[in-house]
Amino acid sequence: MPMTSRRLVRWVGLCAAAEALGMTAAALAARLGADWGAEAAGPGTGAALALVVAAGILEGAAVGAAQTAALGREVHGLRRGRWTVVTVLVAGLGWAAASAPAVLSAPGDAGEPPWPLVLAGAAALGAVMGAVLGAAQSVVLRPAVAHPWRWALVSTVAWTPAMAVIFLGATTAPAAWPLPAVVLLGTVTGVAAGAVLGLLCGLFSPVVSPPVAGAGGAAGPGVPVTPTGRRAPTARSPRR
Repeated sequence: MPMTSRRLVRWVGLCAAAEALGMTAAALAARLGADWGAEAAGPGTGAALALVVAAGILEGAAVGAAQTAALGREVHGLRRGRWTVVTVLVAGLGWAAASAPAVLSAPGDAGEPPWPLVLAGAAALGAVMGAVLGAAQSVVLRPAVAHPWRWALVSTVAWTPAMAVIFLGATTAPAAWPLPAVVLLGTVTGVAAGAVLGLLCGLFSPVVSPPVAGAGGAAGPGVPVTPTGRRAPTARSPRR
């Protein structure tokens, strides 16, 4: 199914909004968590870890909901609830687990690595997470599309640069920045990363599904197709 400009804009807008929400929460959680873990009289590392996990769950839920809102218009029968749950478990909790060591470490434990190394590591992390997330989401797609496993490749391609953008923003703010500035940077970073994610997902999402009925695709104009891409049986008028 060809991706129209309107659909592509929808993908970009939804993913940008979702990542803006998720990265705003992540930036707030990271700064507060680091402060809480460093203060002897503060809530402590347990509360800091809980805050990071909550932010990860929110980020995963937002991305999952955005993807289902965009993909649901292209894939009839998509199980949106399952998709969101899978995204929360893989992306949300995975992000929280990756963020926890930085939040719980004491200030000054180690110097910042060079940013090219950070970006390379972030791209590698995005590729791995995108592949794992895409494979898990492909299971949800399986009953509804012809080529569900292609989504794992789409997810890998989309998350690789998106994660690099996220880490670029995350390493920009020095520790001396005030909380509002850190949160604003998180929002801007989320918009940029989400736009990249949505653009690539939107461009390549048609590879998982056959042409829509009536679009003049391989099955012919007006001929319904099954999730496997074959012609669906049609009712015949009774013989007289």
